[in-house]
Amino acid sequence: MGCLAEVLASEVVVHFERRKEAQKYLIEFILTHGNYDLKTLAEVLDVSPLLLSKVVSGSSYLEDAVALRLLEWFFIFIGE
Repeated sequence: MGCLAEVLASEVVVHFERRKEAQKYLIEFILTHGNYDLKTLAEVLDVSPLLLSKVVSGSSYLEDAVALRLLEWFFIFIGE
């Protein structure tokens, strides 16, 4: 079962990195359904609020390492 989880996780990461516009939707979901504002989420991800604002508007994207932290944070968030 552990091997299956690793394969599925790697597929999600590859798919997520190819579709950078998904970052916008994950951020919007966390901001809408969580107790976070843009500044707080930026602190959690260790990026500037301005960068997150640009990602939400679609004019910029997160670097791969930050995008993966966002994805991990999203999984933690929906697991609660």
